[in-house]
Amino acid sequence: MKHNESQSAVEKLTQLKSHFSIDVLSDWGEAGGEWKDGSWSISELDKLHQAIALVANDMGGGDRFVQCLGGVTVKKSDMGSHGGEALLHQVSFSTRGTFSAWTVAHEMAHAWDANHGWRLSVALERYTGGFTSPFLSRIKRTFGKWDAGPQGEENTPGLNGRLRGCNKAGYFYGDKPSGSNWNFNRKEDFAESFAMYIGWRRDNELSEWAAGRIRRYLLENGANDKNFGAENWADYKKYFYPQDGDYAATKRWKFIDELVNSRIDVN
Repeated sequence: MKHNESQSAVEKLTQLKSHFSIDVLSDWGEAGGEWKDGSWSISELDKLHQAIALVANDMGGGDRFVQCLGGVTVKKSDMGSHGGEALLHQVSFSTRGTFSAWTVAHEMAHAWDANHGWRLSVALERYTGGFTSPFLSRIKRTFGKWDAGPQGEENTPGLNGRLRGCNKAGYFYGDKPSGSNWNFNRKEDFAESFAMYIGWRRDNELSEWAAGRIRRYLLENGANDKNFGAENWADYKKYFYPQDGDYAATKRWKFIDELVNSRIDVN
């Protein structure tokens, strides 16, 4: 970060703190009289601020956002192949590349869930008719009701572990999520459902990605989607494509809508 951008950075940090109770761990500044660049760029601070503002607005405003998440420290760290991670009051983004508004919404959803003892994802699981059972998952694997390899997912169409219970957690999702894979569980389901809700048909930074997650199931088997790769999309359509292609018709959209509008009490 260049020295002449420092004032702009300070302003963004101040706004994030005062409006949304977001503390960004900065790693730039003066060192021995010389300006020290850090892992954050000014454009990333702008992106973070815009994404947080977008999420907070759809949650009912800054005060509601702070109430739900209870304050969050945001930092950059080396997380290998992960783009982001979230714990109670802490969100990390990878130093190996930049992040998207979708990633911000996803990780803030995890932070919200964590601030409520992970009860939000449990409530979503129940609301949508899902359950978690590693035992039944093993039975499903034993009897060949499986769409992954013997040791887990394989990067091959039809073997990514997308069906109910065919995942590492033994998560049998209910209704129709916008997608699933080997790492899908109720926590990831909640975070993705929240990001889909924020983006679905709202003409914002998340909207095209949200639409793409639904449109891909209209492709033929083996087709290569520019964002999501190749998959047997037509085979999976009945599990993930919502009624009339409208994600707002799903139980997940309805759950998040009731949650953000305080019509569900999970305390």
